[in-house]
Amino acid sequence: MSDENPTLKDIEAMLAILKPEQIAGMMKGIPVNKHPITKIDYSARIRRMAISQLYFKSAICPHQVGSFEEYKEHDEGIRQQAMSMVDA
Repeated sequence: MSDENPTLKDIEAMLAILKPEQIAGMMKGIPVNKHPITKIDYSARIRRMAISQLYFKSAICPHQVGSFEEYKEHDEGIRQQAMSMVDA
């Protein structure tokens, strides 16, 4: 059994000679996270999805306006409103 890099067989051999009370005593010394993460924050994802949904709900198709310049102006206005979360 090497002291520097014990293998799984070395660890199994060491555990085999320990009594359950000794193993329980060793386990008490190992720190455990008593407050695991129970809540995941999805607020950024929800905000991004709301902006995208607002944009695509309000956006028009290029064939619905007279010229491409008019479409670009309208599209930029919709984009600005969506970024500021103002419903059109």
